[in-house]
Amino acid sequence: MPKIQKTSESTYIFLKIEDSTLDDVDQTSYRTDLFDLDLQPPAQGLGALEILPLEMIQMALILLDMQSLTDFRRVNKSARLITNSIPQYRHIRVHAPALIRASLNIETARFFSCQELYEKLCTAECDSCGDFGGYIYLVTCRRVCFLCFTEKTEYLPLLRTDAIRKFGLYPQHLPGLPCMKSFPGCYSPLELRCRQRQTLFDYSAARQAGIVAHGTIHSMEKYASETLAKRLATYNSKLSTRRTGGARPRPPRLEDSFDGQCSNPKRFMGIIRAPFFNQQTGSLEWGLHCIACESHHYHRPLHWRREFTVKGFQDHISECGEIKEGKHISQYFIRPPSSQFPPPSYPPSLSSILLSAHFVFAGLHHMSCTHVD
Repeated sequence: MPKIQKTSESTYIFLKIEDSTLDDVDQTSYRTDLFDLDLQPPAQGLGALEILPLEMIQMALILLDMQSLTDFRRVNKSARLITNSIPQYRHIRVHAPALIRASLNIETARFFSCQELYEKLCTAECDSCGDFGGYIYLVTCRRVCFLCFTEKTEYLPLLRTDAIRKFGLYPQHLPGLPCMKSFPGCYSPLELRCRQRQTLFDYSAARQAGIVAHGTIHSMEKYASETLAKRLATYNSKLSTRRTGGARPRPPRLEDSFDGQCSNPKRFMGIIRAPFFNQQTGSLEWGLHCIACESHHYHRPLHWRREFTVKGFQDHISECGEIKEGKHISQYFIRPPSSQFPPPSYPPSLSSILLSAHFVFAGLHHMSCTHVD
């Protein structure tokens, strides 16, 4: 289990938990050349744009996608200064500069605007479940929590061949779909190394493109199934006519590769840690963990990887009970109604077991060390 720091009698934060998301892999995302220290006036202006009021220019710029805004910012010092003056852009660069650099590095900045990225920075809830989302899925700029981005299919980006196979797409359907260029490194808590850059397409966008291309979900699935059957028949035909000693034809992929969920590096390649920026207080929240849920519970509402804002933690206490001696009272001392906390009808998922094993092995390794850093 990673080291923790208690922030109160009931909450804690991880001092260092190795999720190996994009921000752990791409350290250049933390470079902070935020604003100009050169006080000299710019040598060139903005040309025809200078006839417009500053507020109008700012309103137009925040609607640009982040790649276009970055390109504009690089034109000259005047463009850089006016971009830095945009309140939304300034907040992002001050509080979460890694969001901009990482989206540029994996080439997803063209798929969302400065305003959209700022709105996600100011949103606490996961887009999928409503819990506190301590991460942003940078392919389509969605706020997510750990449990959702490691379990839900919409956060598993697909290789080009998989997108075509699953949704009956043609290559001409792919341009314009949200996609990313992976950054080489070690991903997931198991730190699986990925050496090559891969183009990965957003699952939901590829699926929607398939539905549009074929008219209905049923038609899309039928076409994909029939196409796969034809490829399998072609493979079997080549196999039966293969000469002795000749090269064996490559079989078509019949099903999806093993997901592994929280051990699947593809799920982490477009994910980055991101705080919640509270516009009312001007403060940042990175998320708190419940001390009573620390003991590796694997099901909501007590899952040990759930995170909370200060306000959200009070709702958690209302749902699960006050904490006494490190445990929720209603869970352990008062027998709750069966409908409130039904017993799990299934064992922990393989991904949860793998993640637990990773931390157990890490703890054993730490205990076996005789030196202190």
